Amino acid sequence: MARRGLLALAGTAVGVGAGLVAQRSVVNRRRRNDPEVGERFGERRGDRSRYLDLPDGARLFVEESGPADATKGAVFLHGSALRTDLWYYQLPGIGGHRCVFYDLRGHGLSEPKGDKEFSMEVLAEDLAAVIADSGLDEVVLVGHSIGGMVALELCAADPGLVGSVVKGLVLANTTPSPATETTIGGAALARAERFLRNPLDVLSSHHERVDRLRKIIRPTDQIFLAVSFAAFGPDGSARQIDFASDMLAETPGHVLFDLVRSYGAYDVRSHLGDIAIPALVIAGSHDRITVPTASEELAELLPKAELTVLQRCGHMSMLERHQDFNTMLERFLDDSLGRSVMEERG
Repeated sequence: MARRGLLALAGTAVGVGAGLVAQRSVVNRRRRNDPEVGERFGERRGDRSRYLDLPDGARLFVEESGPADATKGAVFLHGSALRTDLWYYQLPGIGGHRCVFYDLRGHGLSEPKGDKEFSMEVLAEDLAAVIADSGLDEVVLVGHSIGGMVALELCAADPGLVGSVVKGLVLANTTPSPATETTIGGAALARAERFLRNPLDVLSSHHERVDRLRKIIRPTDQIFLAVSFAAFGPDGSARQIDFASDMLAETPGHVLFDLVRSYGAYDVRSHLGDIAIPALVIAGSHDRITVPTASEELAELLPKAELTVLQRCGHMSMLERHQDFNTMLERFLDDSLGRSVMEERG
C-alpha cells in the first residue's frame, strides 16, 4: 500500500513537472516569435496633458493628441482596470483629428477617486465633464469594454447630447447589458456575483491588505497564460499580454471591487433605439470577456450601427488588431466629424 502510494505520488509529481515544462515552452515560444517585441508599452504619451478637478474631490488625468484648438474630436474611454496607456497605438493621433484620452476615476493617474459612490452614472457624469472641459462642440466617443458602457450610459442619461454634441459612437468589445452576463460562463458568474456581494463588500473594506498580497505575488507563466486566454485571441502578442497584466496588477483593489459592484445594475438595452447616431461596433471572434453575441445584440438594437467582427481577436482589439482598428476609426471619424483641422489647413 505504501509502495503504491509513493508510486502514485511520484507519478503526480512527474505529471505536474511535465505540465510546467510544457507551459514554459509555450510561453517562451510566444516570446521568441512576438512581432511587437520592440514596442515600449506604457512609455508613450500624448502631445499635452492636464488634470481636471471635480467637485467631489476626484481628479482626472487627461491627455491629448492633434490640434489643440479644434472644436471637433474624439474622446477615448479605456476598459476596467486599465488606463490611457491602453491606447498605445492611438495616442500619436488618428488622421489629424483632435483626440482626448483620460483615465477613469481611480485608474492610472486619476487619483484620488473622489467621494461619490462609484457607479456607472457617476462615470457618465465624469465623461460629460471631460467633454465640457475640452471645449468640444462635436464629439465621437470611442469606448473599450466598460468605456463603451459609460459612453452608452451618458447617451441614455442625457439624450439631449445625442446628435447635438455626440455625433457618433465607436464601441469596442462592449456590452449593452450587465457585464457579468456577457462573459464566458456569464450565467454562473451572475449567480456568483449575487451570492458574493456581501463578501465582496468585506474584501473591499480590507483592500489595502489585498493590494499588499497582490504585490507579493510575482508574475508567472500561469498568470501569463490566464491573461492570454481571457483577454487575447490565439495570436496575441506576448509583449501586449505582459502590458495588459501590468495594468491589471497596478489598478488599486478598492477600484476593482467598486467596478464589480457597479456592473450589476447596468442595462441600457431599452434606451438603444433612441440613440440614432452612427455607431461602429467592433467585436473579437475569440473575446471571452465580452462574448461576440453581446456586440451583435448591441449592433442590432442601435438604429445606425455597423458591426465588424475581427477574426482570431480577443478582448483587446485596439492592441491586437491596431492597424485594422485605426483604419476603421479614421474612416469613421472622417465620416462623423468631417475633415480634420490639419487636413483643412494643409
